[in-house]
Amino acid sequence: MCATFQFHKWRFKTGSQIVLFEAILLVVMFAAGCGRRPAGVGTGAPLLQRGYLWQREWTPAVAAAVSEAEAKLDGVVMLGAEIHWTDKTPQIIRSNIPWEALRGARKPHSVAIRIAPFSGPFSPDDAPARAIVETARSLLDAAAAHNVKLSEIQLDFDCAQKKLAGYRVWIGALSRAVHPVRLVITTLPSWLDEADFLPLVRGADGYVLQVHSVPTMEESGHAVLCDPVLARKWVAKAAKLGIPYSVALPTYRCLAGYAPSGKLLGVVMDSVQPAWPPDTRVLEFSTKADELSGLVREWRAVRPPGLRELIWYRIPVATDNFNWRWPTFSSVVAGRKPAHRLEVMRQAGNPVDLSIANTGEAEESLDCEIAAAWDGAKLVAADALEGWTVQIEIKRAVFRPEPGHAQRLSPGGKRDIGWLRYDQITLPRVQVAPGHDGHSR
Repeated sequence: MCATFQFHKWRFKTGSQIVLFEAILLVVMFAAGCGRRPAGVGTGAPLLQRGYLWQREWTPAVAAAVSEAEAKLDGVVMLGAEIHWTDKTPQIIRSNIPWEALRGARKPHSVAIRIAPFSGPFSPDDAPARAIVETARSLLDAAAAHNVKLSEIQLDFDCAQKKLAGYRVWIGALSRAVHPVRLVITTLPSWLDEADFLPLVRGADGYVLQVHSVPTMEESGHAVLCDPVLARKWVAKAAKLGIPYSVALPTYRCLAGYAPSGKLLGVVMDSVQPAWPPDTRVLEFSTKADELSGLVREWRAVRPPGLRELIWYRIPVATDNFNWRWPTFSSVVAGRKPAHRLEVMRQAGNPVDLSIANTGEAEESLDCEIAAAWDGAKLVAADALEGWTVQIEIKRAVFRPEPGHAQRLSPGGKRDIGWLRYDQITLPRVQVAPGHDGHSR
């Protein structure tokens, strides 16, 4: 029972009269769990939000992104190392983290160790386990040598769903090795129903529920990396377990290649595309910023039980072409739908040079058409630049992207589209027709 009630009679003497007051004194004694808020009630505290940095090479663009994240987020989880296997022999690839640059950081930093699929057997003290433990310790030692205090070690392991019991063996060994630093593991929604899931996460100091994956369209019916409907369902399931958790949300898009059999051949998350086999079916999976902003707004207002924080995969880096830019990211983190706005720019003169600019906050797919209209003057020449076509009509020219020539424009970006030459100085009227995504321009 969470509270007991004690009844007391208080007597106060006023003159010759004695007045009796019966008062009820409520003494609330909180036991374990009694202080929890019911589902659907806000916690009052702000929802913490951190971001992942998954680049191994700390280029100037990466360093700038970390500085920006420190100003906008509650912390950064950096990729510290990756472990791959060659005949179950560990191959370790370390990130070149400039620890000295992090010494004065105002926000907490953590490191993640990425582990490639491993079929077992799992032991607390064999070569694979020792490689994981030694990698974690070396990261902690490197940070400590530069007076950088890490708040946690995260383990991101592609564990087979039926191997969670074996994974627990690794968690036990690593937890003892890094104590008192927190050990947090990344988990998948498909693990939630496994009997070994609860023992697994209880062996760690926390877990991250990753609600994005490739592909999700088999479940949701459309090509997105994160379906808010499924995310809510998975979070509700995690909330019932009574163990605090974090949720990982995506910021990227990717290309996935599939064999005719449906087997996933690979995933591309940067601008370098592999040499797919000739019969590969390539699909693009995206992250809908508008939808995720609503999810964030909802969870900030009414915190799901047990939800500690959101962690974004991944923070914007200027050289990462398949990821959100900071205007999009900042808007979604605030729970606000990014502004969508494309404008046509006209450079006065003869010819008139036309370009399109993204003055909004979200990346736009240039599947729109741009119309230029005029009165009086006579058009004597026109041309479209690479990636565009132009159709000349009476007192009107319409520019469209070339078929099959997909184009995207980041916030703040600008692209030249063509020019118009008249028999006299003329400044045409221009407009952008609504794109296929339905956003107003």
